[in-house]
Amino acid sequence: MQTVTFVIGATASGKTYFINMNYSGRDVDILNIYDYQQRAYQEAGFGDSIPFGARFRCLMRAQDMLLEDIVERMSVGRDVVVEQTFYKAKRRITYIERIRQAAEVRIEVYVMRPGDSRWKANLESRGLKGSYEGYRREAAELEFPNPAEGFDRIYEAVDGAVTLRMDAPRPEILERAKEELAREAEGIREEDEVRRRRKELVESMSVRPFWHYCEVCGRKEFLTAGDAYDSGWDYPPRMGHFGLLGPRTCGDCGIDGTLWFKINAPGRFPVVLEGELTPEELATWRRIKAEPESLLAEEPE
Repeated sequence: MQTVTFVIGATASGKTYFINMNYSGRDVDILNIYDYQQRAYQEAGFGDSIPFGARFRCLMRAQDMLLEDIVERMSVGRDVVVEQTFYKAKRRITYIERIRQAAEVRIEVYVMRPGDSRWKANLESRGLKGSYEGYRREAAELEFPNPAEGFDRIYEAVDGAVTLRMDAPRPEILERAKEELAREAEGIREEDEVRRRRKELVESMSVRPFWHYCEVCGRKEFLTAGDAYDSGWDYPPRMGHFGLLGPRTCGDCGIDGTLWFKINAPGRFPVVLEGELTPEELATWRRIKAEPESLLAEEPE
């Protein structure tokens, strides 16, 4: 029978070392979630800097790619060893269900749980930033695998000593995990709908009329983006971007009286501090942050 082996644990807990010591040179395929995360970031167009809001989607994409590769390797008769974090039962259950749908295999997991001295040495040798207590808090989030999740064997590895640990089955884990996954899926659907509506709104701003406010002279006109551009307005979407600080001026005013000009003055750190703004500047700043909805808030006179 084919075997899928997961090696899981916190950062620098010895997952890679364990795999190298026990599976290097053996006729198995070794997969690492880290490689799939990097691929997902690249697919999304991110380098070293990944927006917080995009990180979760990239990690989920990496999980999906890794799972499909496991199933593909199994389909050609390969044994697979997988380095994962797998803190949560809901993630493990998703994998196990998909794998068992694809083939009859043995699924085992090794949980890396190094002692303090070993773990501190691992963190130091890798030059990782952050406090040891911070990594301990992170590791405390790991839900120890339970047989009810579908594992055939569960092992605990403490400083090189490996012990079979099959706790009493807890069927309630499955129900809780499925509820969490359902809530997560609904949250993703809601986020997608918000993004879809936002995209449609922003795209519509290229053709629909909306209010243009000159922050210098106070002029206000209800124009399409094309008409505003032809009249000399410095305004999104033709000039700059909605929701980002930039000049908002009519064709008769220069940018030297704008909030953008003030914030980007030489010798100043370019950050908006609302406490330093005049009432007029604060109104401009809040309107910009709320664009494009704030430009549709009033009916034309």
